[in-house]
Amino acid sequence: MEKRVIKYIVLLLTAMLAFQACDLTETQKSTADAALVFGSETGLKTYCYSFYGLLPNGSSVSRQDAMADYLAKNKLERYEQGNLTPDTQSSWEWSDIRSVNYFLDHNKYESVPLNIRNNYSGIARFFRAMLYYDMLVWYGEVPWIDHVLNPGDPELLAPRDSRDVIITHIMEDCDFAFEHILETGSKNSNACLVNKWCAMLLKSRACLFEASWRKYHAGTPYVAGCTITAKKLFQEAADAAAIVMEGKEFTLHMGTANKDGKGSYRDLFISEKAPADEVMLAVESDPSLSSPGYANHYYNVQDIRVSLTRPFMNLYLNADGTPYSETRADGTYKSFLEETTGRDYRLNQTIRACDYTYKNAKGEWALTTADYNHTLTGYHVTKFSQDGVSYDEYGANSNDIPVMRYAEVLLNYAEAKAELGTLTDKDWKETIGALRRRAGITGGDLDAKPTVVDNYVKSTFFPNITNPEILEIRRERTIELCLEGFRMRDLKRWGCGSLWASAKWTGIVIAGTNMPLDMNGDGVADVYFTIGDSSAPAQYANIAAALPKDASLISVTGGKVIQYNLAGRVWNDRMYLDPIASSDRLQNPNLTQNPGY
Repeated sequence: MEKRVIKYIVLLLTAMLAFQACDLTETQKSTADAALVFGSETGLKTYCYSFYGLLPNGSSVSRQDAMADYLAKNKLERYEQGNLTPDTQSSWEWSDIRSVNYFLDHNKYESVPLNIRNNYSGIARFFRAMLYYDMLVWYGEVPWIDHVLNPGDPELLAPRDSRDVIITHIMEDCDFAFEHILETGSKNSNACLVNKWCAMLLKSRACLFEASWRKYHAGTPYVAGCTITAKKLFQEAADAAAIVMEGKEFTLHMGTANKDGKGSYRDLFISEKAPADEVMLAVESDPSLSSPGYANHYYNVQDIRVSLTRPFMNLYLNADGTPYSETRADGTYKSFLEETTGRDYRLNQTIRACDYTYKNAKGEWALTTADYNHTLTGYHVTKFSQDGVSYDEYGANSNDIPVMRYAEVLLNYAEAKAELGTLTDKDWKETIGALRRRAGITGGDLDAKPTVVDNYVKSTFFPNITNPEILEIRRERTIELCLEGFRMRDLKRWGCGSLWASAKWTGIVIAGTNMPLDMNGDGVADVYFTIGDSSAPAQYANIAAALPKDASLISVTGGKVIQYNLAGRVWNDRMYLDPIASSDRLQNPNLTQNPGY
């Protein structure tokens, strides 16, 4: 099946089922008799495939980590300013869960074979588990509703169910989905379709989140009343990941040469057809089907100027497996050329590094540095951007973007086993070691788990962690899943919210301002930084870049570090959960409020 079939099926559903559902009780309005929809496989497919609209869309999928600690930008969201309160919080959204429940309630027509019905119920329950996982992350305890409610039903005034109840039902939905979804996935399959293995990855993801939440928030109101232990949930996370690994349907994508800012890793994010050997589920971008992507416009054009930061860039290992040092033996700071040479390949496939090539307006491939008028730190993101100026137009991207991939399975397995204290050298070699080999790392901890703490990772990011295995797994997870929507959730489950607000938005080292600078070592001046109202000489006007008004320069040995100083980010522990909206508590007085609100 071509990926565009999903789009056509969703459009067909719109014509068949013009329903609207804003809450748990609004009447489902249908232009077709229920038997027409639920009495045939075509009807089930048509309805069920509408759930793909619950995945991130082309506008949001490449910016899911917009609030990550390692991402500088020039505009803060309300959450980042600590302004989210019960009175400003929007009413929570139940229409999507109701739509799934409506399908499950009606998928009972015996005219359709049981295995076919169960297949589509499995897909529906996968999406319900995904929706409830999001609710668990945002709100913690929520009411569990597994059928359509009608006016007057007592569940409308039910209190919030415990985290135990929610995670148990998520696991049950994932288990059912894995057992009954018929799509198995393969190297030649359509990565835009849910397959049975996605259910086990979702189970692993949710259980790892909840296990970590219970461990790292122990003794706080956030885990009050929880009886399922973190140990049990870590084991569930490891077991679910192991099922995918043992199924051998997926592997790490390999084979593309690592040069010019491209390679096997970046293939995953810029290919028009997602590599299905590793990508388990992807979001389609296709301007011809009115489902365009916006990554290039977001990173290369929009004025928000999202940029990665120096503390994050320093996490990448050297190619020989040793930790990177930002200074030379004499204590002077390394140049950008040195910084992006001889490192983990993923660095040069995540930003415009010294070797990055880009197809210019003439259609020619050319060595291209960061656009210093669209990056605050000098670390210009390329991970989701296709390589050509033609893609910079609004909505011009045609690359599929992964939302589930096999690399996460390996990371989840390694972390869960490390937290359980049962990670073996073999486990390490097949998970973290495999990821690092794909990234071109040739030495260090590839075949055996680490025994020495990297003080940079510990002091900069996780000062309360002393286990070298966990520290290295967190390093690897941060790098491998960069900008894929995991970072804020990881910091929340690890109890590291304060890191998010205190992270330094520092950038590249430069020799100074008001001078031409060759950043990639090709002998051609790439940028002429100015400060304030100063302007560049005419011969450098085409490469002039004014540092933002909120930026400063930190003097270091051998140069200056750009630092962005946008004020206003705050953190307090109540932000681990969103508040329950005042309007929702007025409608249901039995709803309790989250701590601190």
